[in-house]
Amino acid sequence: MPIGRTQRTARKLDRTKVEELADQGMSTADIAQHQGVAPSTVFRFLQQTKPERQALEVFKKERGDVFARLAAKSLDLQERIVDTIDDEVIRALKPTEKGSLIHTLGIAAAVLYDKERLERNLTTANIGVLGRLIVKAESMLGKNEGPPPNSGLPASKENAPNHSLKP
Repeated sequence: MPIGRTQRTARKLDRTKVEELADQGMSTADIAQHQGVAPSTVFRFLQQTKPERQALEVFKKERGDVFARLAAKSLDLQERIVDTIDDEVIRALKPTEKGSLIHTLGIAAAVLYDKERLERNLTTANIGVLGRLIVKAESMLGKNEGPPPNSGLPASKENAPNHSLKP
């Protein structure tokens, strides 16, 4: 070892903590002191991780648009695939394959329906909507004798909440 130099012990940098402290606005020198390392170590680490941290921030700000673009591409691909299914293809499918196809298309439609309703700040609780429709239809017909047992709906007109259905 050269004269005048002291032996240094290697210390591990807590990368997560360094990024957290830097995000809080702490100076490189203060972070270095907190971590027990040289300021140059903290500076180099922050410089090396800067592009990744910037990309993450951009993604966080634009992720709605990113997800919307991916969803649009996925829907386009699904539509193109579905458009290739003609009567000949359907006849060639085994019953289990037809069932799987119907099941998959049903799930896709339900998910899209729910997402659309969520984007419009509407409920996705379809069972509650159906229950209210039934109660309203029965009351309009004057035949409201109460819902079936264990249906979760009010037992009588008098106890039923006023559910006005919007057209």
